[in-house]
Amino acid sequence: MATSFTIEATGSTDTDNCPRCGKRTRRVWGYAHAGPATEAAYFVEWHPAEVAEQGARFTLLIGRWGDSTTAADRVAVALAFRRMAGGPEFMVVDAEGSIGDNRQLAGKALSRTEVLNGPLAARAYAVVDAIWLQDTRIAELVSDAA
Repeated sequence: MATSFTIEATGSTDTDNCPRCGKRTRRVWGYAHAGPATEAAYFVEWHPAEVAEQGARFTLLIGRWGDSTTAADRVAVALAFRRMAGGPEFMVVDAEGSIGDNRQLAGKALSRTEVLNGPLAARAYAVVDAIWLQDTRIAELVSDAA
């Protein structure tokens, strides 16, 4: 049985001159909840007006959240979004170096192989699906993607 997630949109920023790439960059973030429990935090980052060419990056910090937890209770998982001829596509990519690759938030950034060869792939795709359907701040990504 698939877990149903509720998205809580918590913040966003636009940067005209990103320190990493020099381009205009939009970033949104929030949480994915399964009932009362927070299951993941997320970041979505893209370059406005370049979505067709560049896509976007989704980084998920999956694991336990709450007062008695630490970064060791969570891992970072990253997915690349691209618009393809057949519709939108997501691909698990290495999380190291992603916007959510922060050891104060997640104890480990997982590689593509670690995600696909472990139990997290289905959970990551379920969280991304909930973000796609519920977070209206990514409308630029969703529009024209079908």
